[in-house]
Amino acid sequence: MSLRHLLPSFLAAVLAAADVPVSAPRPDLEPSIEEIQTLRRILELPPERLSRIRGAIEKMERMPPEARRDFAERLAKFEKASPEERHALSRDMRERGGFGGRLLEHHLRSLPPEEARSERERIMAMTPEARMDFIRALALRYPEIAAKEKRPEPKDGKSMKRRPGVPPGSLQPPQQK
Repeated sequence: MSLRHLLPSFLAAVLAAADVPVSAPRPDLEPSIEEIQTLRRILELPPERLSRIRGAIEKMERMPPEARRDFAERLAKFEKASPEERHALSRDMRERGGFGGRLLEHHLRSLPPEEARSERERIMAMTPEARMDFIRALALRYPEIAAKEKRPEPKDGKSMKRRPGVPPGSLQPPQQK
């Protein structure tokens, strides 16, 4: 497939992710130099990086518009930050990333630096499914981390426990006898 055929579909995907209305690509439009450079840089990436980028684009496609705006603002902050600030921002994002991120961070900190580096590379090369299986295995290996996880309290302050006699999923109160 030539660049001329690939570029319009790539641009349509990028513009769709940016929530920009897209009309049908016109064959008479020439790609901009920026678009050509972006595609060239993407083609130079190793397969595992391409896989991560594809996953990120797929996530962005599913995001509601306000989440996309928030994500774009965080990326802009990250882009403008100094290397030290980027490191701190990355750490914060990992910590907020949920149980799997905290579990991986704990696991990697338990290893010597060189071993942690190679382990991180091995994990990043895994498919998303294999990575989830690995995280599940780590949860069994580090039960103390799983024990620290707390269920979030409901926003309205009400208990999320079921009333006695009410079957799960039922909206009906228990029958009086």
